[in-house]
Amino acid sequence: MQSRFTFELDGEDCRVERENTHRTLAGFLSELDPCFAHFANDASWRGGHLVVLGDLKGDRHRFRAVDAQLLMLPMLSGRQVWTPEGIRNAEPDHPVNLALHNGHLECGRARGDAVVALMFEGYYRPDLRRHVQSNDQFDAIITRSANIPAIREVAAQVFASAAQLRNEYGNKVTESDEESTERLENKDIFEDRFTKSLFDLKSRAFLSYVDDSKRRFHQPSNLVELLKLKREYPDAQFIAGGTELAQQSGKVGWSNLISLEDVKELTGITIAKDFWDIGAAVPLTEIAEELGSECEAFNKVICRFGSRAIRNRASLGGYLATAWESGQLTPLLMALQARVILLSEEGERDAPISNFYKDGGGTILNPNEVIRSIIIPRYNESSLSERGVTARLCNTYTAAPRRTLCEPYATGGFAVELCGRKVSKAWIAYSGINQHPVRAREAERFLAGKRWGEKTVFEMLPILVDTVKVTDHRNEIAGSDYRKQLVVTLFQKFLFHHPTPESIRPESLTAAVDFAKLNQPFFDEIAD
Repeated sequence: MQSRFTFELDGEDCRVERENTHRTLAGFLSELDPCFAHFANDASWRGGHLVVLGDLKGDRHRFRAVDAQLLMLPMLSGRQVWTPEGIRNAEPDHPVNLALHNGHLECGRARGDAVVALMFEGYYRPDLRRHVQSNDQFDAIITRSANIPAIREVAAQVFASAAQLRNEYGNKVTESDEESTERLENKDIFEDRFTKSLFDLKSRAFLSYVDDSKRRFHQPSNLVELLKLKREYPDAQFIAGGTELAQQSGKVGWSNLISLEDVKELTGITIAKDFWDIGAAVPLTEIAEELGSECEAFNKVICRFGSRAIRNRASLGGYLATAWESGQLTPLLMALQARVILLSEEGERDAPISNFYKDGGGTILNPNEVIRSIIIPRYNESSLSERGVTARLCNTYTAAPRRTLCEPYATGGFAVELCGRKVSKAWIAYSGINQHPVRAREAERFLAGKRWGEKTVFEMLPILVDTVKVTDHRNEIAGSDYRKQLVVTLFQKFLFHHPTPESIRPESLTAAVDFAKLNQPFFDEIAD
């Protein structure tokens, strides 16, 4: 066991020795230097105190904006951290710094720092191409005083300059070049101080760290090491992104923490012809980058989860393990017929997400098990035609006090498979209405064999009302009567988005996209 490790802070090596394994980066920074004193203020899940994490995952070098209060110190071993102060001081002529120098963003220090971190991450994001993506990039800016239009205008200029740089680099690469076979996003096309340092990162080594109180933090690199550690420390708590555990730091003590972040079998996405196999420790943003263009409903619901800074850390396996009764992702996973793969030294077992949650709360996950991966089917034309399905309609809807960083009132995930104009099978799932996510199986059975349309759905709604149980198990503004109504209205919205079997792509219910022209690229030469 070792009692020290290093990480890179604002371009300099930072040594951590005998620090509490539960200590957050925010707490560490607040005592490291007076210029970081503001990190001590509690703002988690209200926007947070953001920094930028430089990391290497496989062959992917990425900058990710993250909340310093949701990072335990040992998670940083072998990584880079850039604070907003460090970004400003390291390269004053960086496009982000130049763009914000004379900006009138009308926000305080904390939100101004968040803008720097989020715009910095966005500048290097290879998938950030269109104006609509600014919504999820800056969703951690939840304050009424910030000038959001000004932030978006400045960001558009910064992101356009990055897009133009990528375009110019791409034009230089010809089909005969060796580089043309490599992914552009994995090349250092910026060649500035930040990316040069990022591309110098090496793969992280096995870490077994102990603090002065004999609490341990283990960071295995494969499943064999992981299961061995679990056998040696049966009381150990698994930790991936840490968004749930870090919130409890200081309130709960764990003598042993086992990180899943570097376990290679849990940190990749396997893409097969008919499914995605998503490692339990893959962050939500990485999942969205792989699945978003093909599974639009998944991308839609991911953008409602937490904020960009939280999604950069939260993993799908960690989300499922917490059994969050109001979680927005579960109803869609049920509608997609996703399965969860559980692993222990005794072997593997799998279960549909619909059967993963227990009545009354909790999951079927045993103490000696870890979630290995989540299997999500790919509903392409060939896989549907093999089952005689002509179309599959799928979408998800949430009712909440605001778009992100809040407890949703209710979420619905819906899918219908059609054979011609008739429903061959349906999935109707909800969260937030009971102590665990539920399926409306009676309503599903009623739809089977019926013609898809308004008449059938309105005949089904009384069944939905009578059979879906809504409980008053939470003390909140939205009572059971209101959430009971949401059970109906959310499914009605699904119908109006997909009124006919031909409406595979959802119909627009507002003029917001056309009015704001959000689908326009930051840089005109970007191809669809």
